Amino acid sequence: MKVSVVIPAFNEEEAISEVVRDFRATGLVDEVVVVDNNSTDRTADLAKAAGAKVVKEVRQGYGWALRRGMAETHGDVVVLAEADNTFAPKDITKFLAYIDDVDMVLGTRLTHELLEKGAKMNWFLRWGNLFIAKLIQLRFWGRTRLTDVGCTFRAIRRPAMQRILPKFRVGGNHFSPEMIVVALKNGLRTVEIPVHYRIRVGQSKITSNKWKAFRLGLRMIRTVLLA
Repeated sequence: MKVSVVIPAFNEEEAISEVVRDFRATGLVDEVVVVDNNSTDRTADLAKAAGAKVVKEVRQGYGWALRRGMAETHGDVVVLAEADNTFAPKDITKFLAYIDDVDMVLGTRLTHELLEKGAKMNWFLRWGNLFIAKLIQLRFWGRTRLTDVGCTFRAIRRPAMQRILPKFRVGGNHFSPEMIVVALKNGLRTVEIPVHYRIRVGQSKITSNKWKAFRLGLRMIRTVLLA
């Protein structure tokens, strides 16, 4: 079973090399695709030097970058991750342990024992993600159990990905819950598992600003209700 990892990146030169190398070092990853989303620093060059396949996405936004990255993969399982070193590549073993039983495995960052001290998970983010997760759970009652819609560390089987990829509409940072909703609307089976969540390397583009984070939360709620 071949595994591809997709990493969207916008000005992440501080961490991208380490992230690419660490995923490759697991021995479980056959391909790392870094999507350069209009970076103005050395992100693309460093990612390529670390062994990643680098593709360009000119439409600015997390959703656009991930959609482009998924379309560029060749693996039987596609893992979505981040360029800021907040996720532990060793957790990929957890996703692979469950992927035979479901179509998509979702990570949750809300397990206290796996949350690194100082990681960006304050009360607003914790309860906001939990609230929106429960909205999805109510909408698809009996189909899923969720606690963290904002966790972008997840894995999906290629047939399932190809089934839902053309149905995405979101290009921004609220893509994460849209992917879950679209998956459930199309009958995909999901399971949520705990993952490590670490201190970010570099400056967050969203969660460092409470107003931006609040507006993102409203977009997520709208997506959950209308997608």
